Amino acid sequence: MDNVAVVDRAKRIVGIAYVVAALVVGVFLARVLQSAFVWTGVNDFEILGLTNLSGAIGYGIAVVVAILVWRIPRTQQVSLDIALELGRVTWPTMRETRAATVAVIIASLVAAVILGLFDIGWAAIANWVYGTPK
Repeated sequence: MDNVAVVDRAKRIVGIAYVVAALVVGVFLARVLQSAFVWTGVNDFEILGLTNLSGAIGYGIAVVVAILVWRIPRTQQVSLDIALELGRVTWPTMRETRAATVAVIIASLVAAVILGLFDIGWAAIANWVYGTPK
């Protein structure tokens, strides 16, 4: 019974991911179509006071594509497998994440200082070789 709950939870997560992906693609397509309408001079009129033509077309395409992709059994299975595998991952604790973040920031700062010193050194050598003023 516990395995059924895990699979149901994974299906729910996959469904939410498809909805979010459809919304993101819809926003992108609506913006692209809006720009295309402006560029071509096509009237981008409002529809029922809710959205304009470019938004309706963009979101409509995104919803249709999301439904078509969802109906492909292979895509459903791969998405479900990914969600189930992510459920088995041992995620780092907040403390481990914070420590790793601090380490990355410090390493980035050290690298920036070293590269900055090299830049200053090479600039001084180039100015000396070519005799250009500072």
